[in-house]
Amino acid sequence: MKSVRLTLQHGPENVHPMHRFVADHDAFSRYRMVTWNHAHDGYNVFLFHVVGDREVYQKRLRKLESPITIDVTDGKTAATNRDGERGSADGGSFYVYVREEPGQLDEQLVSAFAHGSLIPIPPLEYRMDWSVRFGLVGESEDIQSALEAVPDGIETTVERVGEYRGGDRALETVTERQREALRIARELGYFAVPREASVEEVAAELDCAPGTAAEHLRKAQQRVMGRLEF
Repeated sequence: MKSVRLTLQHGPENVHPMHRFVADHDAFSRYRMVTWNHAHDGYNVFLFHVVGDREVYQKRLRKLESPITIDVTDGKTAATNRDGERGSADGGSFYVYVREEPGQLDEQLVSAFAHGSLIPIPPLEYRMDWSVRFGLVGESEDIQSALEAVPDGIETTVERVGEYRGGDRALETVTERQREALRIARELGYFAVPREASVEEVAAELDCAPGTAAEHLRKAQQRVMGRLEF
């Protein structure tokens, strides 16, 4: 059994309208599909977790023509902006239950990743650059077939290959921006001993102030260490 970590990069012609809306709107910091049920009696069922402004999201969701059923319920965590800071009192997190008829692209993706020995590992992370990142477990041949079956117009990147050892639980509370800061810092050698990169160099790659980069790294490390079991 092999495990891969994938990123599917959508473009303007095939990104889902709600994914585009969340990514382009400052009111949201995180968007994930936590579970799903495909092709049940001709429709798909999804459960999303969203961190951001519920009213703004619902207003846009009502304009969609495809959903058959929509239900939005409150979450429990506080809202954060894209830099990982706590948001205003009228933000927050919420869950979205959606039942809809599958479109052609949906059917192609389901056909690619839900056959044979394959098991997609939730959550599916809908990122702010219109990409979707998730884990996939299965036999090597089925994984390769799935990658080859990804529809044209979607760029596929394999970020990691190995044996499945469980989810990245220590990273579950890290925001997308903090995760990006950790990734860049690691690539530049910020965590090497001796250190090979400065926080100023990390900030330059993140396109932010050095103080902001340092804060991202500090909070990310704090959250990761807080989830590790010793």
